[in-house]
Amino acid sequence: MLKAMTKRDFWKYLTRVHKWAGLILGIQIVIWFASGLFMALFPIDEVRGSHLAEKATWSLTDAKVIPLEIAMTAYDGNLTGASLTSIAGEPAYALIGDKGTQLINARTGEPWEPVGEKAIRLAADKYYKGDGEIAALKRLIETPKEYRRPPPVWQVQYDDRAKTRLYLDAQTAELLAVRTKLWRVYDFMWMLHIMDYDTRDNFNSWWLRLAAFLALLFAISGMMLVAHRVFLRPKPKRKLS
Repeated sequence: MLKAMTKRDFWKYLTRVHKWAGLILGIQIVIWFASGLFMALFPIDEVRGSHLAEKATWSLTDAKVIPLEIAMTAYDGNLTGASLTSIAGEPAYALIGDKGTQLINARTGEPWEPVGEKAIRLAADKYYKGDGEIAALKRLIETPKEYRRPPPVWQVQYDDRAKTRLYLDAQTAELLAVRTKLWRVYDFMWMLHIMDYDTRDNFNSWWLRLAAFLALLFAISGMMLVAHRVFLRPKPKRKLS
């Protein structure tokens, strides 16, 4: 009798485990489907705001620059490479070596100073392709989660319908990121989809592992319950009329 009760309790407990695992997993599956559907509705270029801002090509054809050989003498270390670039419309040499990248003003040969608000505003308007105006501009030493890169950086906000924000390099005014209202919603859906509620780029989070474990538990318990119902559970005897 005790042995029969033990078996009955086991199958009863397994049924409860199967139901709860299915309920929790079912909620997450709905979230997966809903977030996946949302992300499939919008082209990735639209999400990235490619139609609202793009990196500009600055013309240096008229720039009177010092010879590269002179600029190279300003590098304190072993130089491995150099290139002529542009910072907010002004020519600059990017010197690369064992001490990192150093920017030199290609007109004066002096180390490049971080760009100011005027240069950032000019560069942002050159990048921006929308129909809004600059609503706010500030240099950030603590960056929001939507940026996901180290500070400092300039944030330029526009008053358009897309709630566009441009993030520009604090030293070169280079366009580093474009964020819009659609991007933020998309990012939220991405967070739900991969189950990383912190950095939103980790595919090995404990939440995802838990969901995988529940899926495995749901499948195994379901197979066992089916086998029990079909092959192991005693069939009721038919009454003779």
